[in-house]
Amino acid sequence: MTRNSRRILAATAGALGAVLALAGPAAAVQGGMGTGEILPHPGPDGLIWIPDWIGDGGAVSASVNPSQPFTVTVGCRGGGSVQVHVGGLAPADFTVRCPVDATGTGSVEIPARPGRDIEFTVTASDQAIHWGMYATQPE
Repeated sequence: MTRNSRRILAATAGALGAVLALAGPAAAVQGGMGTGEILPHPGPDGLIWIPDWIGDGGAVSASVNPSQPFTVTVGCRGGGSVQVHVGGLAPADFTVRCPVDATGTGSVEIPARPGRDIEFTVTASDQAIHWGMYATQPE
């Protein structure tokens, strides 16, 4: 299986995992897929892409090359802010302000470390906020 095939599979599994995690009966989060595109597709360096999500959410992907850093970018709009947590051996947290009529963005680079999966959560200050996310890593 090629790296791009693994990336597509991981991105699909990550997005499906986020949908299933939020759709389960025990889920306290009221989020869902939006109909727009907050951030454009990241191209061939993309590991995962969520074009538009509303409210709290997250995803998991296992397609990271541990010998290279990767970057997580989140964009949002609708007022308020989102808190982003990237889990794993090199955890990171950042906040993105979400303008009402524009897209605010924020990014963090995660250093190269062995045994990394992308696990991230986004907590919205208002459940009506739309956000998008992608993780990229050069080939």
